[in-house]
Amino acid sequence: MATDPICGMFVDEKSAELTLLRESRTYYFCSTTCLKEFSAPEHQLAQLKLRLAIAWPISAVILVLSYVYSPPGWPWVALPLAGVVQFYPGLDFYRGTYDAIHNRVWNMDILIAVGTTIAFAYSAAVVVVPAELPHNYYFDASALIVTLILTGHYLEHLTRERARGSLRKLQELLPSTARVLRDGIEVEVPVSEVQARDRFRVRPGGRVPTDGVILEGRSAIDEAILTGESLPVEKNPG
Repeated sequence: MATDPICGMFVDEKSAELTLLRESRTYYFCSTTCLKEFSAPEHQLAQLKLRLAIAWPISAVILVLSYVYSPPGWPWVALPLAGVVQFYPGLDFYRGTYDAIHNRVWNMDILIAVGTTIAFAYSAAVVVVPAELPHNYYFDASALIVTLILTGHYLEHLTRERARGSLRKLQELLPSTARVLRDGIEVEVPVSEVQARDRFRVRPGGRVPTDGVILEGRSAIDEAILTGESLPVEKNPG
């Protein structure tokens, strides 16, 4: 069983339809939401931000109507407002549920979609046919659950994107080429082409492209990527 790199859910490689090939490695996903976040994290983060900008104000209005100021007929106002939160900001939960059922796996989207849909549908039924059901409204619960979980997703994505940015900055500190000695001749090659037991030369103040042992010479090299020290550090053979 493969693991979804975003949510950590187990995915059967044989039946999985949501896959992505990157750098000769195949990744498996439980839902299109996870696939989109992995393939285009910046776009997914922007979409989450937009959904939250809609969900939070509407959820706040529903909470006020439910607990602070409840004028006559307020459920008819809460019904369409909760519907907007349920079916636009919460749309990805339904997509994730469809993908999970289609791929025969279970994920958190199923629980969220089922729970919030039942709360919303029951409340809507109470509004439409009030004589048949107890007058209990759960518009606040359905809207707030969707909003809070989306907020958690947004914070998680934001943290992950910042971590990716830090890694990208760290990778920028790595040298892209190495000056390798081949048959006594110094040749500049990409770091990916450096082989085991290759001998390469590092100029004074330069960065070491790979792990290795100093064979000869004394100089100062840049170790900022390891220690954060901005000044070159003296090194000797050994």
